[in-house]
Amino acid sequence: MTSSKYREEKMPKPKDSKEIMDRKIEHLKIPLEYDVQHSKNYFNDIKLIHHPIPEIDFEDIDLSVKFFNKKISAPICISAITGGHPISKEINEILARAAEEENIIMSVGSQRAGIEDPALLDSFKITREVAPNIPIIGNIGIGQVSDATFNVANFNKCIEMINADVMAIHLNALHELVQDKGDISYKLFRKNFQKLREIYKIPIIAKEVGTGFNQDLAMNLDKLGFDGFDVGGTGGTSFAAIESKRNNFDNQKYTRDPAEVFREWGIPTPVSVIYVRNATQKLIIATGGLKTGVDIAKSIALGADIGGFAFKFLKSAWKDRKSTSVSNTVKEIRTLKNELRSCLWLMNLDKIENLKGKKNKYIILGKLYQWLNQ
Repeated sequence: MTSSKYREEKMPKPKDSKEIMDRKIEHLKIPLEYDVQHSKNYFNDIKLIHHPIPEIDFEDIDLSVKFFNKKISAPICISAITGGHPISKEINEILARAAEEENIIMSVGSQRAGIEDPALLDSFKITREVAPNIPIIGNIGIGQVSDATFNVANFNKCIEMINADVMAIHLNALHELVQDKGDISYKLFRKNFQKLREIYKIPIIAKEVGTGFNQDLAMNLDKLGFDGFDVGGTGGTSFAAIESKRNNFDNQKYTRDPAEVFREWGIPTPVSVIYVRNATQKLIIATGGLKTGVDIAKSIALGADIGGFAFKFLKSAWKDRKSTSVSNTVKEIRTLKNELRSCLWLMNLDKIENLKGKKNKYIILGKLYQWLNQ
């Protein structure tokens, strides 16, 4: 699928881009080569209520939902994975083609690389080139928005880079804390965000990347002007664990690697969904530890609108990259749809909205119950 011509090209590598490219490829390879998943998946503590005699036909179940101003075939999002490396271009092309074919949401990784080095723009632009119709979510970090030299024009560059339908500002405090030369000052974030909000009408969502949201922050960000949330709770990939494998932090002054100590830090995804839904009625994407369409159903029952997956699609795209097709990724999307439709049928529900936020459709057990009732 990806042309051999592109694979043979040698992209310009300005001195200041090599570090970015090295980091981007490590963030792709480490989850594939090592176990960097959180040890506890709290979705296992949620049980959906079975209905023994479904009164609807399986094929008549409607999975379609609205995502801001676009209709998608099912509440599924390919969460932010990558960008900023030649291999990232291949991965993003595969993901975007599959998302377009199945009419679901596609997200890109942090676009900082494309802003800082024009040679890396293609790894992001490819998404819109091969997926002209689906919703695409752009991505910039809280570190960039919080910088004293922040230029609001860079936000517009991110939008134009992929003709974004929605922008995400990712909140990755733990990742930055344990990453070499990470951004760890966010004092100007609110002030700079308010400038963005005054200028740009595009929907902006607050996106966590593996440590989740507490209810008070969700409420404050809702008032600040965010249009939605990607909860990104614990349960899936731990970016602290990834950084511990990169081993690029100067820890000679410490007896322990902070990235390893904090690999389990955060709020579980189901808890984050409930916290955010208690704080706002705006859109919620549940990411962090979802593995199947059953987990999408559980997330929606808790109050989410969309289920997001990153690691699952990284694995499928990596396989497709070797076979130059999108077959594995398309098959995975179709599998998620079938699992979600099966959940609705077994619960005697004919559409997504009849599941959303329905407390009588599930029970909560174990550690998750303790989290919510402590």
